[in-house]
Amino acid sequence: MNYDDKLLEEIKKRFTKKKNTLYWVRIAYQRYSKRVNVFFEYARIGMATHSEQIGRYVESEKDRMPELAKRIKTETNVSVELGDF
Repeated sequence: MNYDDKLLEEIKKRFTKKKNTLYWVRIAYQRYSKRVNVFFEYARIGMATHSEQIGRYVESEKDRMPELAKRIKTETNVSVELGDF
């Protein structure tokens, strides 16, 4: 089991499908730390957003993040935001 598979399992574990709750994954590149961070975010409608970091990649893997985003979307049915790419 590689790191991507562990990340997908973590997303599936957190995606509980509660009523009136929105779920999404955000993949953000931080140019100063040269890291790609993966966050699982959720919010009940009308409430504040909760964000939890669930993964971190090195800068050299930045180019394959669109491919990972597609895989997350197809395997977990959670929408994905790519930021700062």
